[in-house]
This record gives sequence, structure tokens and C-alpha cells, in this order.
Amino acid sequence: MEKSVTNDPELGPGGPAFGPVFPLAAASSGDRLRITALRAGKGLARRLADLGLPVGCEIEVVFRQGNGRLVVARDMGRVALGAGMADRILVTPADGAI
Repeated sequence: MEKSVTNDPELGPGGPAFGPVFPLAAASSGDRLRITALRAGKGLARRLADLGLPVGCEIEVVFRQGNGRLVVARDMGRVALGAGMADRILVTPADGAI
């Protein structure tokens, strides 16, 4: 899947210092990413924070199914995310490069 890239400041940092911003659903297995913003309400932000995935944290995509479902890892924990939720999480490469 091709990554849809945006540098819209309303969607989070995306300038040259931070790298492009794209939905988590477009990430590939093995990608190390930083959650930069959410395209949803406070409920999703709270749910992700409860799962250990707040805005600003670094994650790694461990497994990705073709339909958009993902398993991401942070520290020693892993979280499975559905395609809809992954599409509302905006990320940027953790090291600043795709």
C-alpha cells in the first residue's frame, strides 16, 4: 500500500525535521514510528493512552494484515488495532526518514 503523505500542520508535525505524516494503516511491518496526532475525539485518545499508546510515543509495527489490521509494539507490550482505528492514528517515522 502506498503511503499517503501530508505536511498539514493541523495534523501534527510533518516538516523536514520530523518527516512526513501518514495514517498508521499505511505503515508496513517493521516500521518504527512516532504517533503524532489522532483524527478522532477524546474517547479514542483516552483508549489509546489506556493501551499504552499516547500521542508522542514510539511504536513498531510487528505484523500487518492486508486488510489494514495491525499489531504494534511499544516497549515489551503489543497491541492489536483494527483497520478503522489504525486509519485515524497519524504517525511519522521515528528516525525522520521513510
